Amino acid sequence: MKTDYNKEIFNKFINSENWKREKLALDSFFKHPIWWFTDKAGGVSHILRKSELTCESLNPSIDKPSICSKSILDTINKSRKKYTGRKFICSSGLKGICMPLTNGVKKYGFIGICHVKEEITKDMLSLFSVIINTTIEKIQKEMELARLYDTIRPRAIALSTIHTIHRLICSTLDIDELLPRIARLNLQVLRASYCSIFLRGNGNLVLKANVDLRPRGKRPSRAELDARIAKKVAKKGNPLLDGLSLSVPLIEEDVIGVVVVSKEEGEQPFSIFDKEILVTLAEQAVVAIKNAQLYKEQERITKGSINSLITLLGTYSPATYSRLRSDTFTDNVLAIAMEMRLPEDQIKNLYYASKLHDAGIVSIPKEILKKSSKLTVKEFNLIKKHPANGVRIIKSIETLHPAIPFILYHHERYDGKGYPKGLKKDEIPVGARIMAVADTFRAMMSKRPYRKAMSLENSIEEIKKQIGKQFDPEVVNAFLRAIKAGKIKY
Repeated sequence: MKTDYNKEIFNKFINSENWKREKLALDSFFKHPIWWFTDKAGGVSHILRKSELTCESLNPSIDKPSICSKSILDTINKSRKKYTGRKFICSSGLKGICMPLTNGVKKYGFIGICHVKEEITKDMLSLFSVIINTTIEKIQKEMELARLYDTIRPRAIALSTIHTIHRLICSTLDIDELLPRIARLNLQVLRASYCSIFLRGNGNLVLKANVDLRPRGKRPSRAELDARIAKKVAKKGNPLLDGLSLSVPLIEEDVIGVVVVSKEEGEQPFSIFDKEILVTLAEQAVVAIKNAQLYKEQERITKGSINSLITLLGTYSPATYSRLRSDTFTDNVLAIAMEMRLPEDQIKNLYYASKLHDAGIVSIPKEILKKSSKLTVKEFNLIKKHPANGVRIIKSIETLHPAIPFILYHHERYDGKGYPKGLKKDEIPVGARIMAVADTFRAMMSKRPYRKAMSLENSIEEIKKQIGKQFDPEVVNAFLRAIKAGKIKY
């Protein structure tokens, strides 16, 4: 390692811009001498001729070294012992200088000149030494800065990655989407080719995500190998670094999974620092995975509660049960919401609201719901109470609270003439505005006691007529795009 460092210093010195500038001045001062350099005491490795004068061979390996060669080599050896600059007489009878490339006690090689026509003084040697030391010192600082950058950069990447994973935690709670994201991030940070993520399920490790960046023609399956590695890591609970393979357990209280990252033959093996980075990534990934798993379990419980509630309401009103069990309305609401690119949490709450938006109808007498003639004011006032009644039914389920505004205001109108509060425009939650369009479309496309079902074309035209009146123009435009794309069911 030391030898490589010394050689690097030597090579950077003779190629440095600083030395080239100094050399131009010295060329003029010494009347165009011959320059030579070496990084070892046994020979001259670089010769730069700047005059028509030429030395005899400087190669010490030949059978009969030249007088010039012997003179230079003897001078180098003397300089090497005391590591000070020395003067000598060239074979041509002209003067020469041999200076060690040094900074303090560190020695990197030799620099010399031949065919000097001026008198060489002690001051000249001192000046030469200062130029050399200054140049080497500058080179050392540049190299240290480069090494410092190489050290800091991976740590900066690690910190940036932690931030990125934090954003991942906040951006999605869908574990099927989350795990491939984490795998790709691992590959990006570690500059690897393949990543597998295993999670425990029913006591066993199950492959849940794998991302393969290898060329398609070079993809032998790693599934069995990674599974064996993951099993070993999960059993011991410790990271495993094995050249081109790096594995880290996902630990909460116990091992909940394993991440396996690998490289291809010929790529740079993983380092200890790579292991530290992956351990940090794994710690953050565990938080994201547990959040996603809790979210999924909560979703399962909430959907079960909704289905149980719908079934219970159906025992009081079969018509309500049929209305709430329909998936068509929910699918249409979600189609419009996704066309509008609503956030994931709003879409989730819209799903809940769409399932229970008419739960309050169970409180309305059957004869009013089946009435074929015009409703009286009193009867219509009873109808207008069903959103609030629906809210009272579901308010005990905490996870449904974000859906309450959608349920309560889905009969509000964009022009402010709806119920129960007479809200208008943006005062109405966007989810309620979406459900208003989907609910009206369903009503028009369905048979009622007082009329036949309308055609698709007529239903669309009626909805268009209500743009800016009953309906939000943005929501209607999204509905029309969804219709055109075949995403609306009827």
